[in-house]
Amino acid sequence: MSEINSPKKPKHRNNLFPEAIKPYSDYNSHKPKPNSHSNLNGKANGNANANGKTGQSSDSKLSSSSLSSSVNTRNSQKIKDFIEQLYQLKPDQTILGDKANQLEFTNADPPNGLITKTYLKSLASIPQAWVEEVKSKHSLAVSFINTEVLADSQKDEEPESASSKHGAVIIGGAENDYTWLALISTRLFRKAGGVLPIEVMLPTKEDYLKDREICDLYLPQLNAKCVIIKDLLDASTATNAELDDDLNKYIWNNFTLIKRELAILLSRFENVLFLSPENVMLKPMEYAIFDKQFYKDFGLFVWGDYGARTTLPAFYEIADLEVKNAKTSVYGLPLTEELISKSAKLTSEELSDGVNFHDLENSLPYKQSDASELIIDKKQHLGTLLLSLYYNLNGPDAYYVLLTGRFDGAHGAKETILAAAHVLSKQYYLINSEVESNGYWYDDEFKGVSMMQFDPIVDYYSYEAFIDKFSRKEGYEVSYNKYQRWLKESSERRSPLFLNINNPPLKPIELIQQGTVVKENGDRVRLIADTSYFDAEFETDIWRVMNDYICHLSLECSYVKTWFGKGNSKKRDAFCKGDIKEHLLWVSSLGSTADADLDV
Repeated sequence: MSEINSPKKPKHRNNLFPEAIKPYSDYNSHKPKPNSHSNLNGKANGNANANGKTGQSSDSKLSSSSLSSSVNTRNSQKIKDFIEQLYQLKPDQTILGDKANQLEFTNADPPNGLITKTYLKSLASIPQAWVEEVKSKHSLAVSFINTEVLADSQKDEEPESASSKHGAVIIGGAENDYTWLALISTRLFRKAGGVLPIEVMLPTKEDYLKDREICDLYLPQLNAKCVIIKDLLDASTATNAELDDDLNKYIWNNFTLIKRELAILLSRFENVLFLSPENVMLKPMEYAIFDKQFYKDFGLFVWGDYGARTTLPAFYEIADLEVKNAKTSVYGLPLTEELISKSAKLTSEELSDGVNFHDLENSLPYKQSDASELIIDKKQHLGTLLLSLYYNLNGPDAYYVLLTGRFDGAHGAKETILAAAHVLSKQYYLINSEVESNGYWYDDEFKGVSMMQFDPIVDYYSYEAFIDKFSRKEGYEVSYNKYQRWLKESSERRSPLFLNINNPPLKPIELIQQGTVVKENGDRVRLIADTSYFDAEFETDIWRVMNDYICHLSLECSYVKTWFGKGNSKKRDAFCKGDIKEHLLWVSSLGSTADADLDV
């Protein structure tokens, strides 16, 4: 068996995840220009070890300690009332579906690598009647949010303790084995030192029943609990009784599109770290981040994806946003007011054909958004969440096309949170450190497995240091590529926070038996390559956790039952004594502190 990607020693062997670097200067000293791509757009610590099975049997009653609380129930009626109002502001399908109002698309490539206004307008031909219908309903939705919703959010509420005010929310569910993945994510969250309480949001009671052992036994050991979204919504009724059935059908027919917003809105936390179940925390996540002035100023941290934005100019017309003539970023890197003032004034021709449209003032950021994680203050951004929910409810019919410029609107859902904040002139911070792909090489081909995202606090101070050092340097032109190269010159300029392992996710049975980590010829590969922040020991810990639940604790859940059936079957026994044991021993042998007597 050959080793495919040899681990290298990390540069920070004794300090794998350094704390946020010391601020180079006062936080406000180089604040980029508001309404630019500075992204300042305007106006009980759980037990990290899973213990043996005790307590309730699999056919016991629902565990009150592991399911939703009265706090969630109080939120649900208010949220359903808001959704009811937005439901009545859908664009008229008879207008959007009219043959005369169908959109036409092209597949042209951007000229000279620039995603200009002219290029974006060429991607789709949109009838004016379509635009006017979507715009009129959008205006009503924004008006409703700005008046009734935001006025309601200003009402004083009972003070909450930090443990209930701050927390993490992870999407669960039997579909795609999300509850299994949420358990692994939660366990690794605790192993990394994260202390925030966690709610795993399940779509329905059926999802709970399929994975009740996770909900009733293992998550509570980790200061985490399951919350059933449908139970909360069903406990609430529409103010218009005749509308209630239609509203419920509308919500559940579109649940996949709005589950992120519903999970955040229905959680009991005010400040939420939202994680997809494939996400793994790489360093401690503590209450302190929510007390930082930097977080309080923005209330929303968003991470970028790989691609460049192709939001159509028609979106800005519909949202009544004026994209101005100043260039305020360079391929998404924010410019300060001083740098903007030094820039040459753009001609009308340059504005249309000589500059990236999403580098202009009051446009959305140049980079696409990643939907796998965000940090949000629900009170500050209640309107953002509801407008995002509105965009997703009407995404397939309108907003996904507008936000992506694609005929199929693919991946439009990931753009709605940032777009909603932008439209409502709410501040947000888009992390400037570009996402980094991690994976493995095999047969001279790289396989991207995960996305590494970085700490927003370190990100801001690094940006500030770069601007302070180079923006006034004679003859030096600030650019996105120069900034990313500068970041990578020293590991202390970035601090990884998340690793989104999604291609494929952490499903050990498939990983081994379907040829991902064990090839037909016997070769083995690691899923996660070494970085200057971690080595093979990190992946060893992941395999240990998965082995622990499946083999040592004989976890019964929908994921395991799909492969092995119920109980300690011969298939499970063979997998534990052979497949996973062999791979865990192999991965652990690559680490610098490998234990020849590893208990597997």
